[in-house]
Amino acid sequence: MCLLSGVLGLIGCAPKKMPEGDLIRVEYTRSGTMAGYEFEGRVEQDSAGSFVIRAMKESYGALYEKKVSPEVLQHFRQIIEEEKMYKYKESYRPKLEVLDGWGWSFSAKFSDGSSIYSHGSNASPSGNGLGKIWGYMESLIEEGGVKIKEAPFEQDETDLNESDN
Repeated sequence: MCLLSGVLGLIGCAPKKMPEGDLIRVEYTRSGTMAGYEFEGRVEQDSAGSFVIRAMKESYGALYEKKVSPEVLQHFRQIIEEEKMYKYKESYRPKLEVLDGWGWSFSAKFSDGSSIYSHGSNASPSGNGLGKIWGYMESLIEEGGVKIKEAPFEQDETDLNESDN
């Protein structure tokens, strides 16, 4: 039995476990058929020790930032654990070739040095972990995020005023 367990561990068949450390960063992106991301979000501790979310809450829109409490990362950790996101495969692809579609990536880093990384193109894992991560990030930004970067195609008021003259 011990020999079989050792062999399975060497070939990567050992069951994946939830990392024991505190969650220190979580990221999620989703892209569509056009260049760039439909959604991009990251929550982590900044150099000053504050916890911050940075996210683009609209398709190809402006980048927003907001300070959040440490409990926010605990909530993300709870989602990861409840949805068993630590068991995700590294890559998801459909069985048939798809030339147009969507993609996503998810990563989480923990204080014990462990991390989770998964991505996909036109396929995703079962469950609703990705949707919960995305939805929670969007709700955090909607509750008072500050715009820190304009959308790539957005005109500012000076551009509009100059065109009137």
